[in-house]
Amino acid sequence: MWGRVGAPVLLLASLGALAACGDILDRGVVARAGDWTLTEERLAELLVMAQPFPLDTVAVAELVDHWVGAAAMSQRAAAGDSLLGREALEAVAWAARRDAILAADREQRLGAMVVVTAAEAEAVHEEGALRLVAQVLRRADPGMSSTLRLQQQRKADRLLQDLVDGGSWINAVAESEDEASKPSGGVMGLVAPGELPSTLDRVAFRLEVGHVSPVTQSSEGFHILYRPTFPEVEFQFIGFLRQRRLAEADAAVNRTEREARNFAVAAGSSVTVARIAEDPGAWLESQLPLVTWDGRVDAAGTPVPGHPSGALAAGAVARDFFFIPPQARAQLAEADRELLDNLLADAGTREMRIADAAARGLSLDPAVEESFFAAHADRMEYWSRALELGRAGAPAREALAGHMERVVSREEPVRVIPPLFEAWLLDRVGTRVRTRGMLVAIVQARAALEQAGDP
Repeated sequence: MWGRVGAPVLLLASLGALAACGDILDRGVVARAGDWTLTEERLAELLVMAQPFPLDTVAVAELVDHWVGAAAMSQRAAAGDSLLGREALEAVAWAARRDAILAADREQRLGAMVVVTAAEAEAVHEEGALRLVAQVLRRADPGMSSTLRLQQQRKADRLLQDLVDGGSWINAVAESEDEASKPSGGVMGLVAPGELPSTLDRVAFRLEVGHVSPVTQSSEGFHILYRPTFPEVEFQFIGFLRQRRLAEADAAVNRTEREARNFAVAAGSSVTVARIAEDPGAWLESQLPLVTWDGRVDAAGTPVPGHPSGALAAGAVARDFFFIPPQARAQLAEADRELLDNLLADAGTREMRIADAAARGLSLDPAVEESFFAAHADRMEYWSRALELGRAGAPAREALAGHMERVVSREEPVRVIPPLFEAWLLDRVGTRVRTRGMLVAIVQARAALEQAGDP
């Protein structure tokens, strides 16, 4: 999380240029969350403790944001906000719940028409145009020190050698650092050419069935790819192939549905989307319609139940944008109109389907809802320990200080606060981050390291 490298920063020049921008009351402060402060001196101490760590504004800003989010969580828990309550869970599970509703809706509408047999799936597997690919990943972000990168590469090399010597793929996956694919045996999904990052794509589509790749480097780190045999992944392959065909059928139906319901992107919406990408938090409550559609009617003009008119509001797009990395959002802010209109059409179609599903009374399986709560409860159990959230009395600033020290010393893994949940917390706590304060702390950290002989 802390490894991304930004453009080189002329720190001393920037300090001079920004000197007039700070409030005199915030002099010496990097960030505020309520009445808690992260000072320049304290941030510099953390940066020294974090070495090896990139001393650039992108990586340091992530560290500061982590402090702000954790401070807000601690204060709101002490103030009595239920971090396991309905509002919190809605913020945490917003994107996952919408994806689950869309999957259930697609299954309800089209599932009976899409059947994949084992024989058909095996033929697709052997033909190879679609490939189920699994991976082991040892992460190495661009900002990681050369020493740590070498350690990760050697770890990947050792895992590959174990596999070549007859070792178990499952044992190798146990040491993968890709938490998304790890629970499914490293499986990343069923992909066609061009759907993986270019480096991995070339390797994946050269692999023979049952073979592992050489260690392959990408911007994420060091990968070992594996193309499983069909018996190893039969049920997974059938499931992925069926979902892919369901999505293809759904895309065709959606085109017809949009035409029948006067689906339209509102004039000027592409400009609005670019503005949302710049600051999604400012648009969360906006009901400005960006896409509209009519209700479906039959040949006699009678409304068809379960297909109401509706609109995609700017607030829904803003929520989606919270789940997009900042770099991608920055690109969207500069994107051309055609790309933004296509993005709006996709988002509007999803919103239309969710509204239709609600009108039909579709509800998620209680087990799915419970899985959202269980995942959040597990997350909050971690934060309760890390920040001593159950402690009687005032929130413990000392607990936050200890947590930050353990994070930068790599004694404790970094747990990311879900973006909408973090926005929900920050909305209840006044926060401020001063770029100038970060720059001062970076200068102080560099000076301390140079004095210690560790530039």
